[in-house]
Amino acid sequence: MLKIGFKAIVITAACISILFFIMHWDVKQGVKNYSRTHPFTETLSHKAAINVYNSGKDLYEKLFEDIKIANELVWIHFFIIRDDQISNEFFDLLIEKAKDGIDVRLSVDYLGSDIKKESIKRMEEGGVKIVKSRPLSPKNFFYSLHHRNHRRLISIDQRIAYIGGLNMGDEYLGKDPKLGYWRDYHIRLEGEAGIEVAQQFKRDWIEDGAESMESVHLSLPSNENEGSSVQFLFSTGDSIVYKTVNWINSSEESVTITTPYFLPNGKLISALKKAVKRGVKVKILIPNDTDAWFTKPPSYRIEKTLIESGVDFYLYEKGFFHGKVLVIDHQWADIGTANWDPRSFYLNDESNCIINDARVAAELESLILNDINDSEKLTIKAFNELPAWQKALRKTPEWVYYYF
Repeated sequence: MLKIGFKAIVITAACISILFFIMHWDVKQGVKNYSRTHPFTETLSHKAAINVYNSGKDLYEKLFEDIKIANELVWIHFFIIRDDQISNEFFDLLIEKAKDGIDVRLSVDYLGSDIKKESIKRMEEGGVKIVKSRPLSPKNFFYSLHHRNHRRLISIDQRIAYIGGLNMGDEYLGKDPKLGYWRDYHIRLEGEAGIEVAQQFKRDWIEDGAESMESVHLSLPSNENEGSSVQFLFSTGDSIVYKTVNWINSSEESVTITTPYFLPNGKLISALKKAVKRGVKVKILIPNDTDAWFTKPPSYRIEKTLIESGVDFYLYEKGFFHGKVLVIDHQWADIGTANWDPRSFYLNDESNCIINDARVAAELESLILNDINDSEKLTIKAFNELPAWQKALRKTPEWVYYYF
């Protein structure tokens, strides 16, 4: 009886290993094929007035206000859209604008949406065009399963754009009983830079095989060349890693990083260590509580070696922290959708905005400092007090947490 049970365990383990090997091979092939036809996009620099938001309530209020006054187009992509109270207010507003003759398009990641069929039908009947982004494909099936459109792109009349970490749902208002208060970072841009977000939305919409947009022509808004200098990075694959490494290598005074998930590769770890050796002050803010517990144990080993090298880590205690910001030398900032994890670095479609304005960088750093005041500094002692199961999971192989 014991022999039969042992054989069953061995056979099951072998089948799982083979399936994982097939999946890993398929994903690698998919990454190679997709990256070949979707190169890293770094836009030209444009001007835009920028407003920073670090709560869902403030962001939604402004977004809804902008949608209400739109007179040409409302194009929105979220990675996640729930079907709850705030989302239904959002749906109603989109229907209202579509009935007014505005070109309203809503895109959501194929696996990121909780929208009910009834809600989709209601919006489509109201004139809202809807697509589920990055659908599953028979070719490189496992890659299509893991390759998600993680961007958040909002274009209103081409001249107003939003980009950042927030999605659409009650949880981003702090109403999730498990996560509680939700801290995030998002920006609103107004000016000529908005055209780049509209262009990327259009590319993604066509990529997803939705209704043709060939007849939709976009053009730069005229006489809107004031504000901060910004450019956008639209990435798939590890190109964002090399960019980030170069940014850290160029730092002279400070590097401030916020991310909800921290699983950088060897190149990024090395760049951070070298920065500290040059005398650069490196601060990293991450959540204490997380919505993805399995990402934490593998990150402990990385955090420990970086702390020993002189990096300061802070654990956000007020609730769940989801902001994705990088500020270099108090002079410029990167804010967007890319996390410091393998999914963002290798698998997802991401969008980031580079803000070359010391004033905006200082505003972001000031807000982050407030969040650090609501945090606890991580020390080496904390790693010695970890539960046994977490200590064991610290050694999770990198080829496994590639999919975290």
